[in-house]
Amino acid sequence: MKNIITILLILIVPVAVYLYLSKNSDTTSAIAKDKTKPSIMIFTSAMCLDCQKMKSVINEVQPIYSDKINFISINALDKNKKVQDDIKKYGVVLVPTIIFVDENENQKNKIEGYIPKEQLITEIEDIING
Repeated sequence: MKNIITILLILIVPVAVYLYLSKNSDTTSAIAKDKTKPSIMIFTSAMCLDCQKMKSVINEVQPIYSDKINFISINALDKNKKVQDDIKKYGVVLVPTIIFVDENENQKNKIEGYIPKEQLITEIEDIING
């Protein structure tokens, strides 16, 4: 009986943690953005370590540039049609992926994987200054 309980816990706990994390991660569709500013779309996953590191970099940079650029965090595991359409539209195949788009949602740059704060700032400055 103890073995059955142990096996069930081994199987159930990771699934429960995954479901909890995926439901509590922030997902914002590009629909909600301010169309007068360029945007940074960050495709992430709650289970991704590089995504968590990237999230802390974004949290440092966002207050500095929030008046000039939209920061949109998108949970790549979300089954929402708009999210899945954005994944296809921008060719997202891994997370984190950062897509820089202008006011008309035209892609200006795409970065796959973690980038340091300094590189993110350089990329933001490039898109703001055209």
